Amino acid sequence: MFEQLINEAAARLNLPTGSTSALVRGLLAMMVNERTGGVDGFVDMCRRAGLGDVITSWFGGKEGRPLTPSQVESALGTSALDKLGASSGLTRAAVSSATAYLLPRLIGRLTPNGVLPSRNALLSQISGYVDRPVPAPVHQVERRGWPRWVPWAAAALLALVAWLAFRGPAGTIDPQLTLSNRNGKITYSGLVRDEATRSTIVNALQTTFGEGNVDGTLRVDRNVKRAEWLPHADNLLAVLKTPGTDVALNGNTVSVGGWLSAAQRETIASQLRNIFGEQSTIRSLGDPAAEAVRTANEKAISALGAVGTSGTSASAVVDAMNMAIINFPTGSAEIPADQMAIIRKSADALKQAPAGSMVEIGGHTDNTGEPAANVALSQARADAVRNALVANGVSGAMLTTRGYGASKPVETNDTEYGRFQNRRIEYAVVQ
Repeated sequence: MFEQLINEAAARLNLPTGSTSALVRGLLAMMVNERTGGVDGFVDMCRRAGLGDVITSWFGGKEGRPLTPSQVESALGTSALDKLGASSGLTRAAVSSATAYLLPRLIGRLTPNGVLPSRNALLSQISGYVDRPVPAPVHQVERRGWPRWVPWAAAALLALVAWLAFRGPAGTIDPQLTLSNRNGKITYSGLVRDEATRSTIVNALQTTFGEGNVDGTLRVDRNVKRAEWLPHADNLLAVLKTPGTDVALNGNTVSVGGWLSAAQRETIASQLRNIFGEQSTIRSLGDPAAEAVRTANEKAISALGAVGTSGTSASAVVDAMNMAIINFPTGSAEIPADQMAIIRKSADALKQAPAGSMVEIGGHTDNTGEPAANVALSQARADAVRNALVANGVSGAMLTTRGYGASKPVETNDTEYGRFQNRRIEYAVVQ
C-alpha cells in the first residue's frame, strides 16, 4: 500500500529507501497509538498547532495545502522528531523535510472517501504493513552488495523501535485536572497522559455523582507526566461534594476555591493537605465573585453601548442594565469605585429613553440577618444607585426605588453562589 510512496519519496528527497520506510512506519505508529487517542488524537495534535485547515485539505487524496518543515516541528514537537530520527537513522532536519512531504500523501491514502478512518479501521488497513514480520533469511546471496532481505529486515527492526518509542515516552508536561461543583452538577477539564487515566477519572466522577450530573473533556497527550495524584481520586471527589467547590490540580500544586465561605474554603484546604501530603502545594484560586462582576459588567457595557441611541425603548435599556452586577460590600450601601463605570454607561443609555419613561430600581438581599434590617439595607442600596444615576445626568423624575429585602430570591440561599445571586439591583419599567 505504501511501497510506491516510499520509493517516490526516497528518490525525490535523496534518502535511503530503508530510512524512508522506517519513517513511514513511525508516522503510522503515531496515528494508531491508543495512548495518544489514535488517529483522532494525531489530527487534534496537528489542529492545536494551527494546521486544522491544512490537514483536512489532504482528505480524499487531494493535493491540498503544502506542509513546511517548521510546521511539522510545531505540530509533532522536537522530541517526536528525534525519536523518528533515531528509528530511521535520519537527522532532525531530514525527518522534518521528509515528513512534510510524506504526511499529506499518507493522509490522502488513508482517506480515499474524504473521511478520517477510526483507529480500528486504520489498524486493519496498516496492520499488515506496520507489523509485517521480518522475512526469513534468503540463502542465495547476490554476487555484490547485501543479501536481498537485509534492507527489509533493517526497516522492520527500525519500525519496531519506532513503535516502542511511541508507546510510552517520558512525560515533560504536568498533568492537569479542574473540577467544579455547581449544585451537584460537576464540570471537569484537563490534560492527562493516556486513555487509561482519562477513563479512570471519568468513571470515578460518574460513579460518585451520577452520569447525568457530569460533563467535561479530558485531553490525552503522550508528553504528559503520570498523574501521581490519581490514587487519591476517591478522597478528592469526596471533598468535591460540597456545592460551590472548585479544585484545580496542576502537577503537584492543588488549588481550591469557588463559591465557598471562608470557613468552607479553609476546611477543604485542610482536607486536601491531608489527602495529598507534604509533597503537594495547596493554594487558593481567585475570587469568583470578582470575576463574575467583571465578566457581567463587560457584557452589560457592550449591550448598553448597542442600545444607547436616541429613541431606544426603556425596556431595551433596562434589559441591558439588568446584565450588570453591583456588588456592594457586606452591610454597606456604598457603590464600589470600580463599578461606577457601569453606572455612567447606564445613565448614558437611560437619557436616550423616550420621555415619560419610568424605571424602578429594586434592591434585594440574601436571607442572612434580620428581615427588617435586610429591607432597610436593600432600600439604601437602591437609593444609592438612583442618586448615582441622577448625578450622571438622569432625570430623577423617571426613577423610583424600592427595597425588597430577601423576599424575592432568584437562587437558593443555601449556597454561597445562590446568596451572591440574590444580592442584586434589579431594574423594571413601570411606565
